[in-house]
Amino acid sequence: MKGYEEDLEDYCQGGYHPVHIGDTFSDGRYTIVRKLGWGHFSTVWLAKDAKYTFFFLLFLFLTPFASFYS
Repeated sequence: MKGYEEDLEDYCQGGYHPVHIGDTFSDGRYTIVRKLGWGHFSTVWLAKDAKYTFFFLLFLFLTPFASFYS
């Protein structure tokens, strides 16, 4: 459905990074809980921090924009 979700063909090199519920980042410290949204430059995920048991927003930027925002 155009406009409500990102296009699956945008999950490619230079595009969105594929993420699934339960995926972990930073050596298992952050676990993906759910997708919160997306934009033209990133996807936004709710992640739980195993070290402090807090929740965080995880923004995954498209490759061309990653260095600009890091």
